Amino acid sequence: MTESVPSRSPEAGPAVTYRFGPYMLDAAQRRLLSGSEVRPLPEKVFQILLLLLEADCRVVERRVLLDRVWPGAAASNANLAQHMFMLRGLLGEHAGDQVYVVTVPGKGYRFAVPIEAKQGLYMKGSCERCRRLLPPSADAYICSYECTFCAACSQVSGGRCPNCGGEQVRRPRRSHSDLDS
Repeated sequence: MTESVPSRSPEAGPAVTYRFGPYMLDAAQRRLLSGSEVRPLPEKVFQILLLLLEADCRVVERRVLLDRVWPGAAASNANLAQHMFMLRGLLGEHAGDQVYVVTVPGKGYRFAVPIEAKQGLYMKGSCERCRRLLPPSADAYICSYECTFCAACSQVSGGRCPNCGGEQVRRPRRSHSDLDS
């Protein structure tokens, strides 16, 4: 059974991120991250990846992909296959691999690994390195994966996340009820 895929504009509303395997897609910024490496995404490959992620491991029919990625254009299954090849290459898949993107014969494609979709920023209430509590008024730093560190631990790591190597930036402040510990 194939389900329809929701239509969402990444620019409309809060930030949406999708994590799968070692990757994170920042839909609003149209960036695919692998650790601290940003992988360039051609526009049509981005659109295909986003549709597959939004489907949350359900099959996305070829016709849906063609209609959404090439609206009003005379795109063929060959166009789609070429862009799927490019997507698989960006995700590190090689010939015959279907680690992330699975071909469903006669139907379409689906994602094959668990996907964590998030909207907005997850606010943690403690430092990941020293476990110090971080009340709403505390200086704290986060990376693009939302790893959270107190000011002292961020300084020790030189402003780089020890988990992913990404840049740490000052965490926005929210009320106490918005924090998770």
